[in-house]
Amino acid sequence: MSVARIAMFDPAPALKDDDERRARTLRDLLQSTPGFLAGYDLREEQTGRLMSLTVWESEAALAAGEQAVRDRPVDDQRGIRPSRIERWVVDASF
Repeated sequence: MSVARIAMFDPAPALKDDDERRARTLRDLLQSTPGFLAGYDLREEQTGRLMSLTVWESEAALAAGEQAVRDRPVDDQRGIRPSRIERWVVDASF
């Protein structure tokens, strides 16, 4: 059973000068985590609000991915925290 994690950043977070590098290291870390299937960073164009959607093979893989993010070096952390996190079961992909 695949699961999805949605993290919403509302209001729009203040980004750092090197945020693109930090985002890239985060994406690389997640992609290297066993059980990672897909990920999307979404931005609402008018407000700048952000949403992150990741899809995982299982709840255990998702938990391992979250732990890997918590354990990464401080220099790679973006310093933005989601206002809400939701977990969803993937019923179908198309």
